[in-house]
Amino acid sequence: MSSLLHPLDAIDASVLLPDVRYAGRCPATGRERALGPTPAVIGAAAALKRYLASRHDASTGFSTRELYAPFTGKMFGVMLCRDSGGALGILRAFSGGWAGQQQPPGWVGPSAHAGEYAAERARTEALLAQLTQQIDVLKAAGGNGPAIADCKAERRRLSRALTARIHKAYRFENFLGEILPLTEVDTGSPRPPTGMGDCCAPKLLQHAVRHRLEPLGMVEFWWGQSPRTLPRVEGAYYGSCTHKCYPILGFLLRGCDAAAVGP
Repeated sequence: MSSLLHPLDAIDASVLLPDVRYAGRCPATGRERALGPTPAVIGAAAALKRYLASRHDASTGFSTRELYAPFTGKMFGVMLCRDSGGALGILRAFSGGWAGQQQPPGWVGPSAHAGEYAAERARTEALLAQLTQQIDVLKAAGGNGPAIADCKAERRRLSRALTARIHKAYRFENFLGEILPLTEVDTGSPRPPTGMGDCCAPKLLQHAVRHRLEPLGMVEFWWGQSPRTLPRVEGAYYGSCTHKCYPILGFLLRGCDAAAVGP
């Protein structure tokens, strides 16, 4: 069994399933594909909620205390999977990163092939910091307009180059072996939205694809303080977002037998 597959608890078949789903329109067929929760998934979500609550005051390791600062809660997700040997287990994910880490122990990693741009990011961020410091020095010295403008232009160029490198490292893969670069996702705008692929559902699906696991169901819920712009209730279940997830989930669910296919 995969090292990130958590054991499955006893299943309560009578549990009520929330009316949520994780859906997108398939770019090849134009039909909508969706994966939703099962009783086992809701049981796993309840277990994860208990774990998160127990880690609020943890002094070492994984702690949820930071989620209770103003507007800093997160979406969490669980997926029921079956490995190649037929064993069932649960994958866990959270949206974005955590305390400077992309993958703390026991959680699935980011959708991007982060290793491809890690060194470039470190080098570029050091150069950006140097340019910012140089601009501050020039301003403090009375300002050399052309020199400041040149530094700002170089800073913009480096930022754009790094962004392009990061986008290139985001290549979505599905269960049919197909690959969809982030830059080719149809979002209706010239550039993909920031954070596309970093929500729970795509992270869980990408891990399943890359580790030959068969998804059987999943669900997401909110934990921690609510954001101001999009109010959330701690512990409540939510479906996938239309802005960042819908444009890619239809592709990611191609070849997933458990995904429902709509009109």
